[in-house]
Amino acid sequence: MRTETSRLRQVVRFCVAGAAGVIAYYAALYGLTEYFGVWYVISAVVGFILNTGLNFTLQKFWTFQNKETHMVRRQLVLYVAMTVSFLVGNTVFLYLMVEYLHMWYIGAQVILTAVISVLSFIISGKIFKNERRLA
Repeated sequence: MRTETSRLRQVVRFCVAGAAGVIAYYAALYGLTEYFGVWYVISAVVGFILNTGLNFTLQKFWTFQNKETHMVRRQLVLYVAMTVSFLVGNTVFLYLMVEYLHMWYIGAQVILTAVISVLSFIISGKIFKNERRLA
């Protein structure tokens, strides 16, 4: 029961921390595109970079309660590799959904955000696994 409660707490924290990153992402996507005339694909890349920095910090230290700093470089490399993979996939699928399926870029991004969020939770849990818990 305790494991289920702690897993639920972790999911809630992941969602709250992720929401902060998503807000930063969408603010950049919408703001740059609508107010500064930046191509939506470039706006998406800028938003993803903001989201990655914010989320790495929140997910490591708050969601997954990993306070250890000796592994932070390795974790950062793995986290950045994950988010770059997501960035590439997100950008390609965003472009395809807008240009070929004629979806509104915000609607397409909402769908992609849901898919990426699930994958990110699973992979982030492995990246930020607390080594002391394994001993």
